[in-house]
Amino acid sequence: MITENNINIELEKLFDNILRKSSIRPPIEVGKNNDLISDFHSKCEKFKDCLKEYLTNNDKILAHRVRSRLKVIQSLQDGIINCLECFLTGDIKSAYDCFELMLKPQFISRHIKNICIPLTEMCNSQRPLFRVRKSDRPLSTRKDIFHIPFNQRHLVRAQRYSVAGLPCLYLGTSLYICWREMDKPDFDKLYISSFITDKEDDKSLLLNLSADFLYKTRLFLKRKNAPKPIEKYS
Repeated sequence: MITENNINIELEKLFDNILRKSSIRPPIEVGKNNDLISDFHSKCEKFKDCLKEYLTNNDKILAHRVRSRLKVIQSLQDGIINCLECFLTGDIKSAYDCFELMLKPQFISRHIKNICIPLTEMCNSQRPLFRVRKSDRPLSTRKDIFHIPFNQRHLVRAQRYSVAGLPCLYLGTSLYICWREMDKPDFDKLYISSFITDKEDDKSLLLNLSADFLYKTRLFLKRKNAPKPIEKYS
């Protein structure tokens, strides 16, 4: 008798095996004497080697599911490398186009929700998100603490999480994180704001790329409101 629970147990074992590989265990750093693209390619190959090793030693239903996803993984790997090549050569528009093209196929886009959580789960009245801004001049209006307006997008520079010309609102789960991200500026030059979502908002989703979340078995479970899995026999 094969149940969804059996599959999740096998999946957890597979992930545990992958996490034992220090070279691909998050957080991941670029190897010494490696450029970004070749290092990414190398780590993707090591990840796929873990999957292929599992396929060689197993013939369970999870193995069939993993095998069917190898082409998807390869497609994402190739797409990300194309994006990086365009971006690193200064062709930002082509990098965006490659990224959109990579996620467009239905066999990829339909999995996006699997790594999303409701925004209200991360940001609510009990757990607000924070933004800080460093300024040498007094800030007196709410708009000053928001992101740079789109009609001034030329002011947006490329930074750690920023793409030049694309205004974004970067929030942290704590003031300490925001302060560290701003390179620990003087407190007397900081302006602080907090953000919460509408408690009735059940449509906004957050793409969660944190390692802890990605390696949870909930990735392969049905959503909370889905019917209880039916037992299958083989």
